[in-house]
Amino acid sequence: MRRNNSLVGLILIAIAILVIAIPGWAAEKATVGLIDINKILDAHPNTQKILDAEKKLQEEMEKRQTELNEKGKGKTREEVQKLEEEMNAEWAPVRDQILKERQDLINQRYSDVIAAVKKVAESQKLTLVIRSELRIPVSQNELLEMPIVFYGGIDITDQVIEEIKNIVAAPGE
Repeated sequence: MRRNNSLVGLILIAIAILVIAIPGWAAEKATVGLIDINKILDAHPNTQKILDAEKKLQEEMEKRQTELNEKGKGKTREEVQKLEEEMNAEWAPVRDQILKERQDLINQRYSDVIAAVKKVAESQKLTLVIRSELRIPVSQNELLEMPIVFYGGIDITDQVIEEIKNIVAAPGE
C-alpha cells in the first residue's frame, strides 16, 4: 500500500515537471481536467450488467454446491469426488460463458470511458486529465477517498458521463 502511494506521488511529480519543463506546454498554459472515475463507472450502464453477471455466477455456484451436497449424501468420499468432477465438467462451459460476458462488459465500459474522456478533453482543449481521488484501503472493509488534487483543475466528470450516454446510445458509429 505504501509503495502504491509512493508511485502515485512520483507520477504526479513527474506530470508537474513535464507541465513546467516541456516548452510547448509552458507556452500554452496547461489546463488540467479532473474526473471522479468511480462516479463515471457507476453511471455506465454496463456496471449494473457486470454486477448482475457476478450475482448470477454466485447464485449458480451456490445452487451447484447445494445440488452436490444433496446428491452426495450417503456416498463415499470417492463417489462424492467423482460426482463433483462430473458436475464441474458440466458447469465449466456455463461458468466460462458468464465470465466471458462479464469481461466483455468490463472491456466495453473501459473503452467507452476512455473515448468519452478523450472527446470531452479535446473539446475543452485540456492538456491533461487525471482522476481527482484515489481509493485507499484502510482496513479489510473500509476504503478512504483521498484527494489527488487539492486545488485547481476543471471537473469534467458530468460531461464525461453525458458523453458516455451518447456513446452507448449510438454504438458502432
